[in-house]
This record gives sequence, structure tokens and C-alpha cells, in this order.
Amino acid sequence: INQYHSYVYDFQTNGEWQTVTIPLAKMYPSFRGRKLNIPNFNHSQLEEIAFLIGNKKAESFELMIDKVELK
Repeated sequence: INQYHSYVYDFQTNGEWQTVTIPLAKMYPSFRGRKLNIPNFNHSQLEEIAFLIGNKKAESFELMIDKVELK
């Protein structure tokens, strides 16, 4: 089990196809849902991207991704 913190960016969806831009500088460190008071990561390197449905509801959902692009 991963016992390390992650960097998080929250965004809402609208049920329609949409483009989501995630500004790396706006991500914040978090561990088990709690925001940590530590600096953000060095934005020059990214190893992994994960999506977490964090609304605390047991429900069906569908995540369709056309592409992930780093600029």
C-alpha cells in the first residue's frame, strides 16, 4: 500500500464531454484526504497520473479519456 502523499487538483464534471486543464502549479500535497503543509512538487517531472472519484457516494460512473497531453 502506498503510504506517501499525492498531489491533488480538484475539478467538477458536468456529465458532458469536456476538456479539463490541470495546472500543475495549482496542485496541492495531500495524504488520505488531508491537505499537507509542505511545498508543491518540482513541475519539471511527472511520473504518474491517477483519477479518484472523491464524492464519497456509492454510485456508477464512466470515465472516458480521449487523450492526456502535457504542455
